[in-house]
Amino acid sequence: MAVTKVLDGNEAAAQGVKLSRVEVIAAYPITPQTELANRLARFVAEGEIKAKYVTVESEHASMSVCAGASAAGARAFTASASQGIVYMEEVIWMVPGMRLPVVMCIANRSIAFPGALKATHSDSLLQRDNGWIQLYCENSQEVLDTCIQAYRIAEDKRVYLPVIFAQDGYVVTANAMPVEIPDQEAVDKFLPPYKHDFVNLDPDMPREPEEGPVDEIETESRYLMDIAMENAKKVIREVDEEYGKMFGRKYGGLVEEYRCDGAEGVLITMGSITGTAREVVDSMRSRGKNIGLVKLKAFRPFPTEEIRKIAEQVGAIGFVDRNFSHGSAGGGIGCIETARALYNYKYRPPLLGFIAGIGGRDVTPAHLEYMADKVLNAAKTGTVEQEVEWVQLRR
Repeated sequence: MAVTKVLDGNEAAAQGVKLSRVEVIAAYPITPQTELANRLARFVAEGEIKAKYVTVESEHASMSVCAGASAAGARAFTASASQGIVYMEEVIWMVPGMRLPVVMCIANRSIAFPGALKATHSDSLLQRDNGWIQLYCENSQEVLDTCIQAYRIAEDKRVYLPVIFAQDGYVVTANAMPVEIPDQEAVDKFLPPYKHDFVNLDPDMPREPEEGPVDEIETESRYLMDIAMENAKKVIREVDEEYGKMFGRKYGGLVEEYRCDGAEGVLITMGSITGTAREVVDSMRSRGKNIGLVKLKAFRPFPTEEIRKIAEQVGAIGFVDRNFSHGSAGGGIGCIETARALYNYKYRPPLLGFIAGIGGRDVTPAHLEYMADKVLNAAKTGTVEQEVEWVQLRR
């Protein structure tokens, strides 16, 4: 029977790992993910999770352990943040290349220098090009639910790619809310035991490619990974829909629209900023300002089709990026991706980029209403006064 407990994001992630019956855990503690690693170690020590908890000396080692475990046929999990993600970078690239369904929680945190202990999305978005699916969570309940969904997605034979589920450091990892913990028996029906169609590490089944040495087939391997990423769009939608029917909660698949009907413009957000944005949309709507909200649940695969459908309906779009891409064509990574999705499309409304929440700086209702007003003005005039704006600069 499902029970409700007050959990922060780290505790919710640990519960999700437990319910997913993970078999190998290797997580090197780093703020703001330390409590997640500690909680999982406690679960294993007390027999609540029947898993091998490998105490590693670094983040590089933790991902190496998970890669080996998954290649041998075990369901594997790790977690990290910030400098830890950078340190495990070498192995992070290997995992999707080997088509291993590892799941990792990233507790978003700025990368030094100057850096901060709180959330910037740069650590997870640094991995946007290597073949990991990326799902972003708004709160603790979504963290738990997404962890369970992540294994169903990763282990689907149409996909066989690893999944990152991300939660904002401190804003989600350290703030508690009532969370419904599903019944284990129900989760077992939703998430059956892991069995890969092939096992990478089997001495009786060597996997030398028939086409030739590995360095001669990278083009084809990358192409097949891209096909799998496209397949993941359908799988994510299916898994979210099934989860909603079983547990009463779903998150829109790739995107979640809020009050977009009749909207003149929309804000697009990722992660915890979304909760505040909903309140702002409600407030502005009550005052006759027709703004809508789009929560980007999946950054990889990028929901191009959904973004294009939204572009058909509105006069302007504003993307709120909790990241930056120095020296790029302009704006945060989310805004740049959105621009590419719309560039050759027949409906291409004005697009505004906003940089906010860097280093965990609080994004207030006033900030979001300011951005929303800018979007509505662009929808009205058909022009963009400032393509990219750093909203919270201290002047």
